[in-house]
Amino acid sequence: MSLMNARVRKSHTATDRPYYGRGLNGPMLFWVLLAPSLILFIGIIFYPLFNTFLLTFQSMNLADPLDNSFVGLKNYISVLTNPTWDFWGSAGFSVFFSIVVTVLSFLIGLLFALILNQRLRFQTLWRGLALIPWVIPYVVVAYLFFYMFNSQYGIVNQLLTSFNLFGWHPITAPLAWFGGNGNLAIVAVIFATVWNKFPFFTLMLLAGLQTVQQELLDAATVDGAGLWARFWHVTVPQLRGIIVVVTTLQLIWSLNEYTIIYSMTQGGPGNATNNIIINIYRTGFMNEDISIAATIGILWLIILLFFTNFYIRIMEGKAGGA
Repeated sequence: MSLMNARVRKSHTATDRPYYGRGLNGPMLFWVLLAPSLILFIGIIFYPLFNTFLLTFQSMNLADPLDNSFVGLKNYISVLTNPTWDFWGSAGFSVFFSIVVTVLSFLIGLLFALILNQRLRFQTLWRGLALIPWVIPYVVVAYLFFYMFNSQYGIVNQLLTSFNLFGWHPITAPLAWFGGNGNLAIVAVIFATVWNKFPFFTLMLLAGLQTVQQELLDAATVDGAGLWARFWHVTVPQLRGIIVVVTTLQLIWSLNEYTIIYSMTQGGPGNATNNIIINIYRTGFMNEDISIAATIGILWLIILLFFTNFYIRIMEGKAGGA
């Protein structure tokens, strides 16, 4: 009997202990598990961002890093008013490039998703092949299209100059895709980027099409709705949530595109394809003006935050009204 009482007293003692006496069963366990991720997050995201923000108020230059002083808002005024830094030009090109790439990639991806959603022979094979452009590394894509658009031996010029419609030759001489005023270079980088990005939309939208309720499509057919009416009034509303997510992601990715553009044109000819990310690289590492580059980066981050918030609010409003 005394043995049982001792065991009961022991169990009560263990149960009545406060949480900090029970090892890692209390709030301490939460912080121990969170600490590694939190440290990495602070070290990889918050510290570089905070340090970049501090650099915008200094005069850091890699040519003479010791000659560094506090300059207040001088860098912000210089970036916004001095055309030397090409902030507005590169920001404008980034927005134009992002919108065109996102719209074209979305339309082509939606078309492929609708086709691949049908019952086809070798359906799995076609779906796998459609993803090939997306899995190819960016640098490989850039050099592939760089040589395709080469003015001397590129296949694009070969096809254009050999085009003959009943004796009509619209293009008789090779085009200088990466020369002149840069308009053709813009077309080339957009073409390459769209080819690389549209499979992402195909994959996401195809997954969304798999969730469209067949009962609603059948009901619309019984009510006399045609192919376009079923697509616009039944399919699209059910895809709107996915459309918001994928277009938002692609807009942000395209606004920050670097690898394909720089590998093909290095921002040229001149500043024709000089988007904001290439501008930051040129300013910070080629011109060695780190503080100005940091200022451009912070201003671009603020613009992206406002733009993303505005776009998501618009799309969510449309989804709510659907």
